[in-house]
Amino acid sequence: MKLKLLLSAPVLLVSALSLSGCVFNEESENIELENAYKNDAYTQEFAKTYEGTGKVLIEEFSDVECPACKNFAPTYERLEKAFAENKNVEFRYNHFPLESIHQYAYAGALAVECAGRTAGDEARTKYLHLAFAEKKLSTNFYRELRKNRTIGFTEKQQEEFLTCFNDKKTSNIVKNHKAEGEKRGLMGTPTVYINGEQYKKARGYDALFLEINSKLK
Repeated sequence: MKLKLLLSAPVLLVSALSLSGCVFNEESENIELENAYKNDAYTQEFAKTYEGTGKVLIEEFSDVECPACKNFAPTYERLEKAFAENKNVEFRYNHFPLESIHQYAYAGALAVECAGRTAGDEARTKYLHLAFAEKKLSTNFYRELRKNRTIGFTEKQQEEFLTCFNDKKTSNIVKNHKAEGEKRGLMGTPTVYINGEQYKKARGYDALFLEINSKLK
C-alpha cells in the first residue's frame, strides 16, 4: 500500500528530547523572560489549538551550539523536503538556547532568527550549517557570519540582518520561544512533540516520516 501524503488531519510535531541531547542546569538558569512581541504573528501561533484545524505543525526546539541538534539537523531538513508539497504540513524552527552551558547560544538564536527573517528558510538553513561547523564561537562571529557568500545575502540584506540582530523585537521572539519550551517542560535540545505530546521514540528519518504520515488521514 502506498503512503498517502496529501491528506488532512491535525498533528503537532516538535523534536524529541533524548538522553544524548543537550540538557541545561536549572539551578544556574536565571533568565528574565520578557513579554513576547505581541504584534508578531509567529509568536502568536503558540496560543492556537491545532486540534481540528486540518493542519500539521512540525516544530523543532533547538540550540545552535548543541551537538545533538547538529546531528538532528539533516533529518529535520529531509523531512521538510519530503513534505514540501503538502500544504497541510508546516515546519517551524523554535529557539531554546541553553545559556547556562552554551555561552553564545542566545546570540546564535538571534542570528538564526534574523537569517530566516532576512532571506527565508533556505538562508536560515545555510546559516545554521555554517554555525554548526564553527568551533570558535562568539557574538561577533554570529554577526560577521552574515558576510559568508554561501548564505548569499546582498549588501542590503546584510544590513537588514544587523538591524534585526540588534532589535528588541527579535530578542522578545527568542525569549518567547524559550518561555514556551519551559512551559512545556523542556529540559534540553533537540525536542519533539506529536499532537501536543512529547515524541519519545527514535528520531531517525524513517521513524519520523512514518509517524507524520500516519497522522495524515
